[in-house]
Amino acid sequence: GVQGVGGAVGRLTGAPVLSSSRRLSSVSTALIKELRQLSGAPISDCKKALEAEAGDLDKAGEWLRKKGAAKAVEKSDRDANQGLIGVIANDFDAAIVEVSSETDFVARNEAFQNFVNDVTAAAARVPPPPGSGVFDVTLEPFLGQPLLEAPGGSSIEDSLADLVGKIRENISVRRAARAAALPGVIGTYVHGSTNTSLPNVGTAAAVVSLGTGEAPPSEEAMERLQPLARRLAMHIVAAKPKFLNADAVPTEVIDKEVAILREQAEGSGKPENVIEKMVSGKMRKFMQEHTLLEQQHMVEEDNPKVSQLLDTVGSELGLQLTLDGFVMYKTGK
Repeated sequence: GVQGVGGAVGRLTGAPVLSSSRRLSSVSTALIKELRQLSGAPISDCKKALEAEAGDLDKAGEWLRKKGAAKAVEKSDRDANQGLIGVIANDFDAAIVEVSSETDFVARNEAFQNFVNDVTAAAARVPPPPGSGVFDVTLEPFLGQPLLEAPGGSSIEDSLADLVGKIRENISVRRAARAAALPGVIGTYVHGSTNTSLPNVGTAAAVVSLGTGEAPPSEEAMERLQPLARRLAMHIVAAKPKFLNADAVPTEVIDKEVAILREQAEGSGKPENVIEKMVSGKMRKFMQEHTLLEQQHMVEEDNPKVSQLLDTVGSELGLQLTLDGFVMYKTGK
């Protein structure tokens, strides 16, 4: 198709370039239907385009493309807080992408789902971190990359503009990240997939980098580590940790939390030494709730603390297990 309403109509779906004999003084229903089929644009817009271009199918396609591109700019002012998350991974590295839309109706659109999958595949072609960890992909240069691996294809940015023109609502590549575990294992989990042929695309997802010290894991160890890493990713989606560990919590976050807790404690009228204990106790609870290593694992049996679980499994396998990074995306969050 037109890929949204992009590309000259003469090239759309292999359609031949039409001669001037097809120009009509009054626009026929058949011609409107033909432009509609080629462009995917609403019938009313196809009629307007053909009337504006005196029935010239090629020029009407260009007219629609310009209109679609203009709408894409206008629509960017509207909030896009729905959408989908895509994940592509192997045992050692992964890519995760969020593409936003305005409505969940669009998130159920197959063309949109395929676009999310293609953008995720493009993110997987961005070189991964050199060791173990997670880093954000810088969007501006990324969006200029080809959407598909085939040579001469459209950039992600151009393909996105075409899709906006076709779907008629604001869509944006909101964020992307790459993860690697070298040596180690990557764990991923995707929640809320609605397309059985694309189980890697859903409404929430997590990627976790589980390091194994200096030693790459054996095949036998991998049989234990792969499900462990996957369950960790499942836990991350469920528990929504904000930070990896206490060291990763920014100073300003700690200062703000301590100030709030101190103000609450001072209202109790208790002496200073008791207030200090109250504040430090509540800060411990804050770390247990918001840092991944201090959380109780919601998926593992008996809900051990994540850090204790890694110590236990690591000692059983003779490996120094470390959590080297994680990323969790939920649409609109």
